[in-house]
Amino acid sequence: MLGFILLFTFLASISSLILVGVLLLHKTFVKRISFSLVSFAAGALLATAFLDTLKEAVQLGGESVFMWVTLSFAFFFLFERLFTFLHHHDVEEEKLHLPAPFVIFGDALHNFIDGVSIAATFLVSFPLGVITSLAVFVHEIPHELGDFGILIQKGWGRRKVFTVNAFTGAAAFFGAIVAFYLGKSFENLLPILLAVITGNFIYLSATDLLPEIHHKAKRSFSLNHTIFFFLGIILIIFLTTFVKE
Repeated sequence: MLGFILLFTFLASISSLILVGVLLLHKTFVKRISFSLVSFAAGALLATAFLDTLKEAVQLGGESVFMWVTLSFAFFFLFERLFTFLHHHDVEEEKLHLPAPFVIFGDALHNFIDGVSIAATFLVSFPLGVITSLAVFVHEIPHELGDFGILIQKGWGRRKVFTVNAFTGAAAFFGAIVAFYLGKSFENLLPILLAVITGNFIYLSATDLLPEIHHKAKRSFSLNHTIFFFLGIILIIFLTTFVKE
């Protein structure tokens, strides 16, 4: 099982980093699709939280899981207030004044949480782990695009930015290994880990990605972004319906 966890952690985190590195060679294309990716990721994360991780958490831990989801949501809010460098994708706004070490640390912590998410869900079931890995992958693309953009705007070369992000991406493997051994040793922690993952996914979608979409499309209905948001939801519904244990 650990082998599958590390494989999907690589596919979700490192392969998305490589894809972003390739995409950045085509600036016009990236500018055209970046917020469609944000919309798609918002829908996928929201659907994964409510249809997969929350459902499994309740089955394993009962109604007490809802308290952990609420607490984790509040924790991520507090943490982002203290460290506003987390989870930002818009490289054109005031967040560019943040020191580069903050951006790097925020990216590493984000990747660590992604690794925890993948490992904890694989410990519950293989299909849940696959669906979570997909949700992490689609979110990592706009996330890494934002981090790349911030560091490039600060005058960093593309090779240096890619190298640094590759090192921060390794934090996902550390998170996966930690969650794997914690989950194997303390099975009663699994519903709590799933609740924290649920709170994280809901927080990312509802307070980070969706407000960003509204901000970018505040003067129009923005049919393109709306379609991609629903496509993200539909994909997860399809997977949860047809991917069986």
